[in-house]
Amino acid sequence: MDRALCPVLVGRERELSLLEDALLAAHRGSGQVVVIAGEAGVGKTRLAMELQKRGRRAGTAVMVGTTSEADVALPYLPFVEAIGNYLAGADLDRIKLQLGPATCRQLGQLLPQFELQTTLIDPGEPSQAKMRLYEAMLAFLRLAAERTGLLLVLEDLHWADPSTREVLEYMARRLRRRSRILLLATYRNDELNRRHPLRPLIQGWQRSGIAQIIDLQPLPPSDMARMVSAIFDNAPVEPELRDFLHDRTEGNPFVLEELLKAALDRGDIFLTAGGWDRKAIHQLRLPPTVKQAILLRVERMSDEEADILRAAAVLGRSFDYRMLVGVSQRPQAAVLNALRSFVQDQLMDEETSGLYRFRHALTREAIHDDLIAPERERLHACAADWLRTQLFPDKHDLAYHLMAAGHWDEAVPVAIEAARAAEADKAYADTAALYERIVDHVPDRCERARVLSELGKAHFFAGETRRGQRYLEEGIAGLDQCGKERDAAGFRLWLGRCFWLQARPDLARAEYERARAILEPFGPSADLAIAYVRLAGLAGFNKEHEQGVTLATEAVRIAEAAGADAARIFAYGYIGDNLEAQGKVEEGLQWLDRSYLEAAERGFEWIASVALYNSIIDNLHHCRVREAKERLEHFEARFDPRGSRDPAFLQLQAFLAIRADGDPDRARPLLEAALPQAEEVGETLFAARMRLDLAYVYTALDRL
Repeated sequence: MDRALCPVLVGRERELSLLEDALLAAHRGSGQVVVIAGEAGVGKTRLAMELQKRGRRAGTAVMVGTTSEADVALPYLPFVEAIGNYLAGADLDRIKLQLGPATCRQLGQLLPQFELQTTLIDPGEPSQAKMRLYEAMLAFLRLAAERTGLLLVLEDLHWADPSTREVLEYMARRLRRRSRILLLATYRNDELNRRHPLRPLIQGWQRSGIAQIIDLQPLPPSDMARMVSAIFDNAPVEPELRDFLHDRTEGNPFVLEELLKAALDRGDIFLTAGGWDRKAIHQLRLPPTVKQAILLRVERMSDEEADILRAAAVLGRSFDYRMLVGVSQRPQAAVLNALRSFVQDQLMDEETSGLYRFRHALTREAIHDDLIAPERERLHACAADWLRTQLFPDKHDLAYHLMAAGHWDEAVPVAIEAARAAEADKAYADTAALYERIVDHVPDRCERARVLSELGKAHFFAGETRRGQRYLEEGIAGLDQCGKERDAAGFRLWLGRCFWLQARPDLARAEYERARAILEPFGPSADLAIAYVRLAGLAGFNKEHEQGVTLATEAVRIAEAAGADAARIFAYGYIGDNLEAQGKVEEGLQWLDRSYLEAAERGFEWIASVALYNSIIDNLHHCRVREAKERLEHFEARFDPRGSRDPAFLQLQAFLAIRADGDPDRARPLLEAALPQAEEVGETLFAARMRLDLAYVYTALDRL
């Protein structure tokens, strides 16, 4: 026997029972979120795999996705992996038919199977663009769960990219309602220091009861003995050996298997005619740590095998053997023979279609961390070279390897492409992270100004208004100094939005006016139309409604000339708002309805939501409660802000609860949740509105 792997799951009966209960509850229509937490090697993946096996046996659909430890990874990677693998064996035509074209169009941003035909430009709030994508992903999962239930397993959340964490937060609060989905996630709790970005997400789930947390503890001595017995053909385990191994491993199953493998390799445990035997305890020469156990195994390899293994460690936890052939610069036969040995040595597992995977992240980490910096950089450079030989290399992978190799002159343009792809996928936090990685390595001052501007826009899109403002101001100033005022004008529209959300309409107006003055000589454009729309909104805010109608009408003219449908439809709403405020109620509401209907038809969801919301408010102002209620039903059916954590939408829902339903009890928790979020990201305009609404609610509930 060359491998020391336990063939059965030991000591997790209680935890497995909890997981089976959760899966059964999901089957019955009560969606569940369960998180397995534990130190590295304690058995999180093994427990999840056992539930997968039992779920498949019961006919449950199973999807599995894993995060990447790389600093730069494809946004939403575990979801893309899980859904992509599921689609490989599914009836794609039936799925497309059942989901409908709008949902498929959203999914096409992430999954090539859905064949995105066109990209619609919605000039509204980026947070709503994200939610449309998230809702499409959730709709797909609900469909997959419809007949048989669904077990969705997401591994290693401690490495999750920002967008994966965001979509998890969104889904976890929604799939518990009327779904047959069990979302099972794992993470290393020894990785979660006080500042780890996953920590507040897990803590929030615990406080709200959204997720059940299973804290996987090390195994007691009795279960360690059961593992050893199962590995060695049910041989008896003496108390002396049991206690010795438990002391050395501290109850960690992975460490136990690695130390037993080392004992086999050294001949400390051996097979005789009468069965398994061992040397005396004082003669056992087990390595002091699991890292040393792994590295000792590497030392016993041939130079060629060791070089191939080190190259594999640079490629990540999972990799394609064809890439390993290229990076290691060894013959294919030698690489395949080495991989065979690695599997036998319980360093790796073979997956499907030429993919291999380190058996545990600790294995890869031990080998990767043992590389000296120049060798690590050389191998990353080889990985980048191999990727560039491919027809469609993944830009995130290529950028990661180029940066890890220290080739910043090549990494910067690739990372910019990856950032643009992430923005198109609505992965705004990932977009910002990419720009932040490269901004100090951009040598040209004008290009650096553009990157700073894009970084500011990405932070704003990700909901970080203050940070977005700071980077936008610095980037715009740099573009102006380079004589690129036309480019800067487009970013000024986003800077103005930052100021507006921070309750500085004077500064917002200055940016919109500046953008208009710069863009006007270039003729009609979508940006120029949006500048007029924003100025029309400010005019209405200042009760200059006649001017607001004039500005919005001009925005329509410019948008029509530029073929900018989104800007044109957006402007309709501001014509309606300003007409209604002038007392032309019917005409104004007709414009708002037109804006909503055309936006909804074309997929401009944010524009549709703004028009419908304003229509509800305007109807309430004129005591048209029935009409407001009808539109409220449309709003909640189409946009369902109840699952959103966006402070603007929480405040919106609370306002509707107060004005339309007279329900301060329902409004209070929404406002109390939304206010600190708005304050944290600097959206002082919404925060001010929430304080007024909250004061009213407390008064109504006699809570002052």
